[in-house]
Amino acid sequence: MPHIRVRGLAFDELESISDILIENLAEITDTPNSHFTLEYQATTYLAVGGASPAYPFFDVLWFDRGDEVKRKVALIIEELVRPLVDSGQDITVLFHDLQGKDYYENGEHF
Repeated sequence: MPHIRVRGLAFDELESISDILIENLAEITDTPNSHFTLEYQATTYLAVGGASPAYPFFDVLWFDRGDEVKRKVALIIEELVRPLVDSGQDITVLFHDLQGKDYYENGEHF
């Protein structure tokens, strides 16, 4: 934990930044690299008229680390992803703050 789901970015592009992304996020959050999970989701966006161009969307599921850390994480994602997408394209980072009371691992509560 943290778990990051990524869609709207080509797999090879995500893979090309995955190591440095996890290293940077581990440093900012003071969390071991091995605690991060990065999940690629192949997604097709639809709008009126059919398929629509994708934009990078990062869902970050974690235990709350405060607004300042969220801001730093969003900026790191922006810095690493921006060179991979068209100028002016949105890059979205959405944080889901999990509650410890809701977290179970291997059937055990932590």
